[in-house]
Amino acid sequence: MEKLFGPRHAGLKLGASLALFLLLFFLIVEGDYRVTADARVEGTVQRSIAVPVAGYVVDAGARAGDIVKAGDVLFTLDDRDLRLERLKWVGQRLKSNREYNEATAQHNRAKASVLAAQIEQAQAEIALLDEQLERTRVTAPFDSFIVSGDLSQSLGAPVERGDVMFEVAPLNSYRVILKVDERDIDDVKVDQTGRLALTSAPEDLLLIKVEKITPLSTAEEGHNFFRVEARLEGEIAPMLRPGMEGVGKINIDQRKLIWIWTYKITHWLRMFFWSWWP
Repeated sequence: MEKLFGPRHAGLKLGASLALFLLLFFLIVEGDYRVTADARVEGTVQRSIAVPVAGYVVDAGARAGDIVKAGDVLFTLDDRDLRLERLKWVGQRLKSNREYNEATAQHNRAKASVLAAQIEQAQAEIALLDEQLERTRVTAPFDSFIVSGDLSQSLGAPVERGDVMFEVAPLNSYRVILKVDERDIDDVKVDQTGRLALTSAPEDLLLIKVEKITPLSTAEEGHNFFRVEARLEGEIAPMLRPGMEGVGKINIDQRKLIWIWTYKITHWLRMFFWSWWP
């Protein structure tokens, strides 16, 4: 006290005054409290491109990372077996037609009825084979970005019906997935706004708005996280692609700076003493 209020010791007085000023500053002044979370950009709709018929891959003109337009061929299957099968049924139909004409000329109604049924069967088989032949060329359903899939190293490989070859997402509709720590999830509400900074372009901040909070947590790296979905506000940046990652900050409210900077430490201390208190 003598050094603080007595003569000399200017450095001590200056340091004590500065510490008191900073303490009062943090206790009085308020700031923006924001919840920070790792974020990932996804397509609002992500469609799986599966194999329509069993066969062998003969051509693959697209791979993950490519931008394709609606109708662009993603991959092609070998159609030789299907074409041979179609030729067989075309021949069967011609034969049945010839026999049907002969039976009709001879007024043999029983045989004509059987042959008419065989002709219809052949026509149905040909229509089915035509549909399968058309499906051997798998095309993009809409203008999209290929999220996953690469068949360039699998030419000639057999594939089964239903196998997923590609996943595509549209280029004009995105959502942001935020992994919010369970310590902060109580403060996050629907319709809150925030900003997103992507790793590839941290200087371009994107506006986001919370749309959905999933009431289930997942454990990663020793922490529990809740999945929070947000939508992008404003004009979509042309460089945006599904799979991009970054950091999102959700605006909560105004709180004391001292609380904002120390609440994580006080939360940890509270839980520590609670777990050890008899």
